[in-house]
Amino acid sequence: MITVYLEDHGQDFLEWDIEDGTVVDCRPFQGWLWNGTKVLNTDIRPGDILKIVPASGGELTLNYPVESVREKASV
Repeated sequence: MITVYLEDHGQDFLEWDIEDGTVVDCRPFQGWLWNGTKVLNTDIRPGDILKIVPASGGELTLNYPVESVREKASV
């Protein structure tokens, strides 16, 4: 599992925990919207723009660049 920290542009979500290409947690808000989103990028690095498929369907490009990425132990 990794935690992806997004650049803060005033959006309600700044961190995504991603496991096996799927968002499993979102902070501080909007987990109800983003949990279950598929992340199409396989090698995520700072500065990347994420390509995603939300649970509602359809491929999108996230508007907020990746600020940093950290490995996280699965619980």
